[in-house]
Amino acid sequence: MLRIKKGFQGQRLVVYPFYAITDRLKSSLWIHSMGFFPKAAYHHIERPDGCGEYILVWCIDGDGWVTIDGIKHKIHKSDFFLLPPDKGHAYGASECQPWSIYWTHFSGEAAHQICSSACGVHKFPMDGNIRETSILFDEILTILEGHADTDTAFYVDLSFPRLLAAFLYQSIWNHKANYSGTNNLSIVGKASHYMEEHVGEKLTMADICSYLGYSESYVTRIFSAEVGCGPMTYLQRLKVTRACRLLENPNLKINQIALMLGFNDPYYFSKFFTKATGMSPRDFRKNHKQTANVSSPNLNYQA
Repeated sequence: MLRIKKGFQGQRLVVYPFYAITDRLKSSLWIHSMGFFPKAAYHHIERPDGCGEYILVWCIDGDGWVTIDGIKHKIHKSDFFLLPPDKGHAYGASECQPWSIYWTHFSGEAAHQICSSACGVHKFPMDGNIRETSILFDEILTILEGHADTDTAFYVDLSFPRLLAAFLYQSIWNHKANYSGTNNLSIVGKASHYMEEHVGEKLTMADICSYLGYSESYVTRIFSAEVGCGPMTYLQRLKVTRACRLLENPNLKINQIALMLGFNDPYYFSKFFTKATGMSPRDFRKNHKQTANVSSPNLNYQA
């Protein structure tokens, strides 16, 4: 029987070039690859030893199957399954009605903490937020398809936990509108835009909340629920992201970059950057020069 791993008409497939962004490997939850396979006739994957990452596959149309621990499960529209790393599995589309699937490979310390007990086959409620969840998948895919830089990596790693939460915490996700009469995404969007516009200043939590017009406790709760971290942690990550981009410019001195990001003391900036990335600004710049002209390795992740 014909078996195909990829190459479907209209497919989308991205393997993120994480080899070029070393500090990304320190993220607690990050994407290896992601894709969408529409009407994936003859799709078949078999990995006797697993693949080293967690795998999420969501069927949005048609039928398929997955074999876990020697047991074959039928997969129908709105079903999804989560597979652990380094564990044998196989899955594929049905012959009569081949599935259309979103899928992603991901890893990180948080992945083990969150997903280890959730592996298996699950059903995404038909009355749930299917449209919003597919929009999230599409948004991250589109961003990955368009860019391969440090800013994109941080943005994707900050966005992905919300997508994962849609599958693992459905009772909250499908009824989240009941928790607040306000538009949480609007609050987060305004806050993140404000922080990006003022990333070079010494912003405080009071500054952010004064701009939004909400209390610190409320903003922290909404921001943490939607993004996965508090506003000040997000701001620090924005500063690190901007620092990485500025360090790629050899014409800028490190003390200039520190001032551009609101650090009057270059030494404190160096400590801040080193703690966040695992390397000093000087070492990061040196590493960037060494990897800038290195061709990509032969990475071959498949859904």
